[in-house]
Amino acid sequence: MSAMTRGTSLCLLAIMAGGLNASIVGSSRAEFHATFALVPNGRVVVHNLYGDVQITAWDRDEVLVQAIKRSTDPQRLNDARIVVDSSAGLVSIHTQYTGADAEHPASVEYHIMVPRGANLENVKLINGGLSLSGMTGPVKASSVNGSIRAEKMAGQTELSTINGHLEADFQRVSRCHSISLTSVNGPIRLSLPSGAGANVSAQNLTGGIDADFGRSWRAPGGHRLDAAVNGGGAQIKLHNVNGGISIHSSWSRRGARPVS
Repeated sequence: MSAMTRGTSLCLLAIMAGGLNASIVGSSRAEFHATFALVPNGRVVVHNLYGDVQITAWDRDEVLVQAIKRSTDPQRLNDARIVVDSSAGLVSIHTQYTGADAEHPASVEYHIMVPRGANLENVKLINGGLSLSGMTGPVKASSVNGSIRAEKMAGQTELSTINGHLEADFQRVSRCHSISLTSVNGPIRLSLPSGAGANVSAQNLTGGIDADFGRSWRAPGGHRLDAAVNGGGAQIKLHNVNGGISIHSSWSRRGARPVS
């Protein structure tokens, strides 16, 4: 069972049953399902401390939140609460932990559906991986300990991770929409559509830079690549510390020239 909710604030305990379909499965797992109305370009905020998050675009003016809580200690399920604040223009989702700090707190895995043009202005994970798919609106997302995978992207995008892989695949880029990818410990892989114009700037300390265009060189601060492709266009920046950078598309090398 799901519920359409507008203009509400919900705090859902792991042991809650009924209502918005939060239920116990066995003794160390609880599930939650709910739907919230949102305007097509509304804001979506997600904060999660422990657990993966998957966000997928769909062609509906609503946000579907599905969550699974897990713990080796069933009593820890009560310590993890799913808090949703909802209005016509904003859906904010975060996990709140109560009680004493635990060595192994309950994890919460989210599967979230959002309007295709929604503004994912603030998606933050601490211990968990992030998956994004199909967004045309702006996205700003980060993970501390976890990989990020974004596919079929088309809008302004800012992704960063400290410990993990970062992969981003774009089906469309625009001069109006910048792209920024940042990692500290882990490789970055960027896939771009054929024929698009872009100004690409990439830099890392170790790991090298591999690209279908331009030519990288060794700078005092590591490796660099700067290239204008097909006359320039979208501003694309990649920065890494300990990890390689890979940029691929079906662009011809004749379509790119190094930037002096």
